[in-house]
Amino acid sequence: MKGSVSRRYAKALFALAKEKGVLEPTADELAKLGSTASNPDLAPVLRSPLLSPSRRSALAKTLIDDLRLSDLLGRFVQLLADRQRLADLPGIADFFLKFLDEEKNRVRLDVRTAMKLTDAQQKELVDGFARLTGKEVIPNVTVDPDLLGGVVAEVRGKVYDGSVRTQLDRLANELAGKAAH
Repeated sequence: MKGSVSRRYAKALFALAKEKGVLEPTADELAKLGSTASNPDLAPVLRSPLLSPSRRSALAKTLIDDLRLSDLLGRFVQLLADRQRLADLPGIADFFLKFLDEEKNRVRLDVRTAMKLTDAQQKELVDGFARLTGKEVIPNVTVDPDLLGGVVAEVRGKVYDGSVRTQLDRLANELAGKAAH
C-alpha cells in the first residue's frame, strides 16, 4: 500500500516537473531529500503520528531551507507535511527516478565485483548491457571481496551471476548430487 501512495505522489510531481522542464534538477533535489529522510535519526520522526501539524510544517520548512529546495519541490514537501506523508519521501524519490529513467530510455546497472574493474572492463560490461536492454546504462559498481572472483550484475530486477563463488557452489551441488546416487 505504501508503495502505491509513493508512486502516486511521484507521478504527480513528475508530471509537474516535466511540464516546467525541470526533470533533472528535481530528480537531483529529490535524491538528496530522499536520502535525508532515510537518515536513521530523522526517519522515525517523519513517521511519528504524534507529530503535531505545526511541528510537521516547521520540520518541512527546515528541510526546504537546509536543502535549498526549489519552489516546486518546496511546495511539494509542504503538501506532504500537510498530508502526513513526509515519511514517504524516500519511496517517492525512488519512483521519481524510475519514471525519469523510463522517460530518458535508460536503466540502472548494479554491479558487484571481486576486484576493481579497469575502465575498459567497465565499458565492455556497460556496452554489453546496453545491447541487451536497448537502453542507456548507468552503472553503479561496488567491490565485494566475498565474491572471490567474477561479477554479479543486476538490471531491471534480473540478476546475472558470473561470480566464482556461485560457480563453485553449483559445482559442489552437482558433485554432491552425483555422490548421493
